[in-house]
Amino acid sequence: MDELRDYFLGGRARQYRRAFSRVGWALTLMLVLNLAGQLLLQFLVSLLAPGLLSQVDVLYLISGFSSYCIAAPAALLVLRTLPAPPREAPPRSLTALQAVKLWLVCVGGSYLLNFVTQWCMDWLARGRGAPFTDPVDQIGQMSLWVSLPLTCALGPLVEELCFRRAVLERLRPYGDGFALCASAILFALFHGNLFQSLYTLAIGFLLGGVTLYTGQLRWAVGFHAAFNLISVGLSPLASALGTPGEMTFSLFVIFSMAWTLHWLVDQGENLSKAAKSMAWGDGETWGHFVVNPGMTVFLLAIVAMTWRNLS
Repeated sequence: MDELRDYFLGGRARQYRRAFSRVGWALTLMLVLNLAGQLLLQFLVSLLAPGLLSQVDVLYLISGFSSYCIAAPAALLVLRTLPAPPREAPPRSLTALQAVKLWLVCVGGSYLLNFVTQWCMDWLARGRGAPFTDPVDQIGQMSLWVSLPLTCALGPLVEELCFRRAVLERLRPYGDGFALCASAILFALFHGNLFQSLYTLAIGFLLGGVTLYTGQLRWAVGFHAAFNLISVGLSPLASALGTPGEMTFSLFVIFSMAWTLHWLVDQGENLSKAAKSMAWGDGETWGHFVVNPGMTVFLLAIVAMTWRNLS
């Protein structure tokens, strides 16, 4: 009984749950303000120029402004109330060759996991009797002048500030491995749909690992932006070029997937050593991470959001 009481009411338990709950509340606030901001802006536009709401670009601009200029700054203010430990090691850089290799891993790993996700969603769709709609496909409806700034500049910068700078850094006191894993999971969950769940989790691990290794956020922002450029820039360009462009793009995707598998085998020992050198958190830490008011509300909101995106 004493151990159970300490687990729920001890000083360490209260400290952990308070910190983790604040992270959950910050992300919940980000979800709520994003939705509220979109509704408010759409209402204002409907009063001033209702015809604009029929344009896809306007809807995405409203969504982007609400998410990146209203919701994210508010969440960052909440997260800043948690202490971030100072870095002991000096910043490290990546060579151009290392950066290209890791970018290929980011691309190839995402395509491999996307194939797995598509297979799972197709299997679920057969049981449901109707196909699911991938929300990512809707990005192709945007004009290039809207999609490029949102997905290749503002989006990567704000999301990396939230998840790799604010969340990752403030979870590091509980272990670098724990911070890496927890921030990657939260990053994947925040997207709110099953289609992106696996590859955003992998990207979260990769970008978080790069941030921990280099001690700099700019690499994560750059990789994130370059990855998004594939879907909003290179893929449409390949389609516009016709068969030669599509064949070249397909070869690039195949090469990136092959490179990813090679890299995982080649770097397996180094990755294993790095993992063993990190503290990944014990069962008590993970229990407090999940069982607290803020994180519980956030997880319930994500479940509702994911269910809505499936309908």
